[in-house]
Amino acid sequence: MHSQMLEQSDRNAVIFSYPRSTQGVWVDEFIDSIQVTPHFHPIIDLFSATVTGFEVLSRGVPPYATPGQMFSEARRMGATWDLERTCRIAALKKIASLPEPFRNVLFFINVSPDIFSDPRFLEKFTQGRLREYGIDQKQIVIEITEEKTFEDLKKFGALVSHYANQGFKIAMDDFGSGYSGLITLIASTPHYLKLDMALVRDIHKHDYKQKLVKAITAFASSVNAKLIAEGVETFEELEVLVRYGVRYAQGFLFGMPEKEPYPVSEGMRKKLRELVDKYDHATIDLDEKVAGLVILPMTIAIRTLCCKELDMVFKKQTHLDHVIILDGESIAGMVTRQQFYARTGGAFGYELLQKKPVEVVCNPNPLVVEDKMTVTMMAKLAMDRLPEDLYDPVLVVDAQGKFVGSVTMKQVMTKSLELEIRSAMGVNPLTGLPGNNAIHRWIHDALTWPDYSIIYIDLDQFKGYNDTYGFLMGDEMLCLTARILGNWLFRLPEGARVGHIGGDDFVIVNRGIIREETLEELCRSFDSEKLNLFKNEDIARGCLLGTADRQGNPVRTPLVTLSVSVIDSDKMWTDPHPALFSEVAASLKKKVKRMTAETGKSGFMFEQRQHV
Repeated sequence: MHSQMLEQSDRNAVIFSYPRSTQGVWVDEFIDSIQVTPHFHPIIDLFSATVTGFEVLSRGVPPYATPGQMFSEARRMGATWDLERTCRIAALKKIASLPEPFRNVLFFINVSPDIFSDPRFLEKFTQGRLREYGIDQKQIVIEITEEKTFEDLKKFGALVSHYANQGFKIAMDDFGSGYSGLITLIASTPHYLKLDMALVRDIHKHDYKQKLVKAITAFASSVNAKLIAEGVETFEELEVLVRYGVRYAQGFLFGMPEKEPYPVSEGMRKKLRELVDKYDHATIDLDEKVAGLVILPMTIAIRTLCCKELDMVFKKQTHLDHVIILDGESIAGMVTRQQFYARTGGAFGYELLQKKPVEVVCNPNPLVVEDKMTVTMMAKLAMDRLPEDLYDPVLVVDAQGKFVGSVTMKQVMTKSLELEIRSAMGVNPLTGLPGNNAIHRWIHDALTWPDYSIIYIDLDQFKGYNDTYGFLMGDEMLCLTARILGNWLFRLPEGARVGHIGGDDFVIVNRGIIREETLEELCRSFDSEKLNLFKNEDIARGCLLGTADRQGNPVRTPLVTLSVSVIDSDKMWTDPHPALFSEVAASLKKKVKRMTAETGKSGFMFEQRQHV
């Protein structure tokens, strides 16, 4: 596409031409011997199961096959600048040669702190120079590697602002790995924070890592930065990240760096959709699907309309907000009225308006979601877009990728507000869990399933704990129970939900027959974590000492335990009345409480009577 221009630039040594290293020919021979080749490692949008960008990595030939090997030798020779320049040129040439589907994503290019603050980089790495490669600077993310703290933080902040104002995006690599990252963050406002792989590795095994990532996720959201988890290698790690709201991820789980960019495999897309859907539905009752909001906008076939003709359409149909370009039944792009006139303004725009096909001014990469996605998840994706795309419609496809329709942002915001109000009215204000109305609906839904389990959870000795420790600690115990149930819920099949009836009573509606070992895990987890809310002397004694009775003896109250009553579809007749479950559970709960009182441990019991 731009090969002639690139060859000319190379001959004239215009782009990235700097004074040679003092070692001259030795540096040239060293650089040539590496044979730098760009490799692309995908960065995945977990919520939409698509590639949002690629980190462009450099590889060489032995003995400089890896970045560590080549840059270690470059530092020894004083040739770091020369090598980074060579890597950037190779990356930009390769990006410029990519086919259109891979030109519409972001490209993360690594830049070391020393190079980023070098005046030569500021002079030469500009939007004008990138335009000579046919690359829009909005596609480029300058990924600053965290090697050390910038000595001049004021200068660093000014550089970040300079590139952000030109349309570049800034990413901070290996965030969370050390002191230097926090100091650097103070001086800048990066668009992306790349979570250090040391925090990601085996995160499912380390509670402190989970708490730290949860805090970083909340922080990134508060400063409008996108968090990317690096080094994801297992589905166990990925599940924890999705649970805590991490939207973007990169790692060998999704594929290795390759010479050519590649999309998410269909198998991985399916797994991501299942995982995200699980956590989208697990603890809330906002389950209305996108399909109910879809409208059918005007569509045109690809390469059938020019800009002048679309201009006439927009002027004739003043109510028309956007037009969808289709390639068969698949989405090829979208043109909104606002974007169309913004991109065709001025003298250059007038020329386009007369001659060019609509595709040159369309958004080739609009937000696309499946019709089975929940409205709340779609709203999250829509509000996480770039500012210039924030109010664009969301396009909807079916499971086969066939275009179904679009949803305007007015619809998204109106429906989201309606659902949030509906949810807030039915949510327990202390635990944040859905209440009785939602639970009743869940039980009605469960009766349509082939197999189900209704699980009633009650806190034993809660009144004694509340009287001894006070109502504030009592609230802490209820919140702890809610959190444990929410975390445990993720081990159940898709569609399982947890609700708070009120007081110390909770309910879980589970798809399928629950296993005893799963319940044992819940009881062990509660009995372990509850100890954080007791004094050491009460734990050692195994009970609480309350106010003395009439004989002057202190009242001993056992430590709080869980009584879990389970009623499954095997014991119930076809289409039972939902009220029957609470009656059966009340009877079963008495038996469970006697058992937990004897053992001093949380326990469970299945309904054994056959209700036919």
